[in-house]
Amino acid sequence: MVGRVPGRCRPSGASPGASSRVRRQAVEGECVNLRQLHYTFAPSGSQSGPDRSALRPVAVSPGVCPAVEEEAGRLLAYEPPPNAPGWSSPEEVARFPVAFSHHRLSDGSRLLCRTVCTAGGGGHAPRQVYAHALHLPQDGPLPGGLLPIEAWESPSWAERLPNGQAPAPLAELVPARCIDKAGLVDFVGKRAERLEGFLADVRTLFRSPDAPQLLVIEEDSGQVAHWIAVASAVLPRELAHRLTFTTYTGRPMLARQQIVGTVPTADFTYARVAAERRYRVHDCTGGPCSPARGDGDPWAAVAARVLLAGRPALFTEAARLRAADDREARHDAGRLAALALRDGVALDANGRTAAARWLAEHPGDGSLLRRVVTALAAADTARTAQEWAALGRLSGHFARLRARPAGIRLARDLREELSRTEAGTPVNRLAGLLRLAGALGMDERFAPPALCARLTAAALGEPAADRAAVWTMTEAHPGLRAALLTALEHRAAKGEVAAVAAAVPESVPMAGGSGHPHLRLAVALAAARRERGPADRAVLFNTLMVKADSAHQHDPDVLRAAFHLVWGDAPITAGEAGRLLDRWSDEGRLTALRAAGLDETFLRAALDSAPDDRDAPRLAGALLRHGMARTSTRQGAALRLLEEAGRLETDLAAPGFTGRMTVLTARARPLEPGIARRSATALADRLLLGADGLDELPALVRSGDPGLLAGYARRARSQTVAHRLRREPALAARCFIAWQSLPGAGPLWDDTREQLLATVLRPAVRRMRRESLAELERCLGLRGGSWPVRYRDWNRLGVVDRWRGWWGAVGVLARRRC
Repeated sequence: MVGRVPGRCRPSGASPGASSRVRRQAVEGECVNLRQLHYTFAPSGSQSGPDRSALRPVAVSPGVCPAVEEEAGRLLAYEPPPNAPGWSSPEEVARFPVAFSHHRLSDGSRLLCRTVCTAGGGGHAPRQVYAHALHLPQDGPLPGGLLPIEAWESPSWAERLPNGQAPAPLAELVPARCIDKAGLVDFVGKRAERLEGFLADVRTLFRSPDAPQLLVIEEDSGQVAHWIAVASAVLPRELAHRLTFTTYTGRPMLARQQIVGTVPTADFTYARVAAERRYRVHDCTGGPCSPARGDGDPWAAVAARVLLAGRPALFTEAARLRAADDREARHDAGRLAALALRDGVALDANGRTAAARWLAEHPGDGSLLRRVVTALAAADTARTAQEWAALGRLSGHFARLRARPAGIRLARDLREELSRTEAGTPVNRLAGLLRLAGALGMDERFAPPALCARLTAAALGEPAADRAAVWTMTEAHPGLRAALLTALEHRAAKGEVAAVAAAVPESVPMAGGSGHPHLRLAVALAAARRERGPADRAVLFNTLMVKADSAHQHDPDVLRAAFHLVWGDAPITAGEAGRLLDRWSDEGRLTALRAAGLDETFLRAALDSAPDDRDAPRLAGALLRHGMARTSTRQGAALRLLEEAGRLETDLAAPGFTGRMTVLTARARPLEPGIARRSATALADRLLLGADGLDELPALVRSGDPGLLAGYARRARSQTVAHRLRREPALAARCFIAWQSLPGAGPLWDDTREQLLATVLRPAVRRMRRESLAELERCLGLRGGSWPVRYRDWNRLGVVDRWRGWWGAVGVLARRRC
């Protein structure tokens, strides 16, 4: 005989008397009048087909309505196993399965019944089947608070009509107490591989009206009763009272209970069951079973370990906590897991994670909290990332375990976990782990390279929230922050200084008096930009170098980093380069600039300067003075040419400048476009407009330099020169002499001077007033020689040409009139 489900049972011992129990049940509002229904097999030979196993009532308690009586008769049908012999001995009949079932009737009431085969038959005698049923109200427990499964094999069940009289309603059911705690633990231990899947399916029975039925296949109906006892033990009590089941049916496909028990030889095939998807099959005899659920059920995993550990009473305690806490199923796994850890039940990582999450939201019970935290720290199986994240939420509660074995073990595991940090580890998870490390006193004892690499990547990357979180989470870990700063310093020194500047806030203190120069540059730049510091980039560069401290003033890496921070990919201007050279003009700093490669940058600023850059000639002179370009090289010649052009522009060039410029131009080829245009323009201006232009011009003509001659012609044709020619007779006189000089010096010069005489000087002379023309001849006369005569001849030829042009135009008009 079977007793109450372990964990829900009353203490064993003599039950109270019927009268006292009835009075207590009346006070508690429980049902005390259980109407009985007795059925037996109908031996009519005319019955066949699906109704041949129907039972007929032989005795019914008063008050049972005919509809209930008829529906119960259909539900209590019984067929022996298909492999049962036609005639069975009493011993064989005793081994037939017992159909103990709990039904919900169409009117909402319930039926609890036991159906057994009482005789094996033989010859023409039919088998004898007897069913004893109790009609239960719609809701509520059995008398004494029993669950339906606790009535399994109760002495109150009858296999014949007592005294042959109509049965009176029962006031109680006597529990058999044969499924005790030890028996249930032994049972689940033998079926441990099926336990978690079964519990996961049990959880779904009340979640939706169309939840699949559980089909349990065992050789013996008593084993099915144990499965139902397991389900009743883990379900909340209000649901366990409503659980419908049968320990045996010969036709499981027709059964409608939530848990259906049967034997391997019953009338069904797994393929058909799987196709219909109305069942979850648990075949404990070696047959095919439904596959495990893909989503998993953390509660089922914890519940299985609780049962295997022999702690079924924890389900009742968890139900009480749930009633006092909330009714949300999402906390069920964590609630049960916390109680299991408290009682020493070993859980896997998923179970510990659920317990930690629940505890973080429900830390009220101090004793429970302390014991569970200790159990979490002392876990001896591998932890998952989810478990570490959950432990991080409880970090403050682990501080008391620093010097205890559990805390030391957790610190060891945490050190290994931090050493396995991967590139994609979320920063918020690391924050929890670092809080936990701080609680365990791991402040100065760890800085794993993998963790530093992840924090460095987060500090340099996106989103901005992660960058801020990195500095917040390392505040309590000076050793880790020092390692992070060192890693960032290394990245900045390798060329990522701009990214580091965006990553390091000014508020971050730097360790040591002269360490981390690149980080100091980055912090100084951030401060300057926030305060809208100097707009002059050269001044900003000098400011950053001061912040880098004197120990690194001549460090080439620091110089390059500061330069990259200020200018980035933008080119430095000639003016900025010149101001930097003024500040860094001593030999030590110049050597550092060369080592940093900035001399080439300054050189390019001068060589690539625009023709109108006023600072370029001064920069060229500074580069030459400081030895940043050898004068024997092409670039050195270009710098000297640029410097000479600047002197010409400021009237500081010494005599012989034309010869020097032609020589330098030849040495500097191929010449940068800006310097070429600038030098040609400056020389042309001086030759055209300067008082010594006539003396210097022969050097240009003899050089035959096409670029300089083209620049000379281009400048002579400019509007500036044309305007001055018309208003300055002395300039016109010098140009006439220059463009009449050195005929035959070369085809390029001859072509140039003839074009300038015809296209520049002649139009200017035509527009001169009479007084200006007279002044022009006077200036020519002052030069001596035949220049006035030559001018008059040139100008007279110009008059004849003008008259020829005029008469030609008249002839054209006359012909048009004709």
